[in-house]
Amino acid sequence: MNPTDSSTGPQQKILGNLAFCCGVSIWATMFPATEYLLDNWDPVAITFVRMGGGGMILLVVFAFLEDFRSTLRAAPWGRIFLLGIVGVALSTFLFAWGIQRSNAVAGALIAATGPIVAALITGLVYAQPLQKGIVLGVALAVAGGVCAVFASGGSVDEFRGGEIIVLIAMAIWVWYSYNCQRWLKGLPQLGIAALTVAAGTIGFATYVGLAELVGFDDVRFGSDAREWLVIAWLSVGPASTSIFLWHFGVSRVGVTIGSMYQNLVPIIVVLITVSLGRYPTPLHLVAGALIISGVLYTQLRSVRASR
Repeated sequence: MNPTDSSTGPQQKILGNLAFCCGVSIWATMFPATEYLLDNWDPVAITFVRMGGGGMILLVVFAFLEDFRSTLRAAPWGRIFLLGIVGVALSTFLFAWGIQRSNAVAGALIAATGPIVAALITGLVYAQPLQKGIVLGVALAVAGGVCAVFASGGSVDEFRGGEIIVLIAMAIWVWYSYNCQRWLKGLPQLGIAALTVAAGTIGFATYVGLAELVGFDDVRFGSDAREWLVIAWLSVGPASTSIFLWHFGVSRVGVTIGSMYQNLVPIIVVLITVSLGRYPTPLHLVAGALIISGVLYTQLRSVRASR
């Protein structure tokens, strides 16, 4: 199956869309949760514990529900470790680092450009036809990104690059999603999620161990019980459940359709932050309107062109 499309039946497409809706909604909670933890944790520690917990959960569930041994024998381990270390570990760290250097709302707004990032990567890297309206969509998204930067920092001098880091993380995630379906054909979706997250955890744990041993990176873990409850949620939710649901959805309806659900991310993040008594600035709202308008315009043009 082409990872950007799908030829599955209507029932499977419905299940795929439901998986995306639930998975992206769970994943969106990562932005305010990570921002909360960053008071006492650094991005390396958050990534390490979140991925370690998520990897263990996925492996245990995988061992109970699937043919674990057959999958291990058939797995192309070189590609799994590449996808896990770059696609999962690096993107997870970059999301946390980007949020640290901006904020949850700005990061979520940039993440909402996922459909345009997916269209550009599949078009320019994998020679898929570029969507109609992509130029105007990119222009609107860029304008929204600039507004998000100013809403977070207030001036160019205060810009710390967090939004750019989140955008890079988003691009890596699209690359990972696309190549999981190209390189790991025949493996169950739960197996793809479990093995790539576990491989990414091993790679990142190696880095953390060396950092602690040599002392070139001061990894900072929090000690508050509420913070550990939040990191536990990141392991159970965004690091395991949402990743499995994402792979399930991609296998049914493709990366391009799945990326459209990134539109939900800023909405969910804003609802969470408002419930906590923190309100987005007017410029954040303008940024959100521009980005979502660009994404929706690109999607609508693409749908009309496919008829």
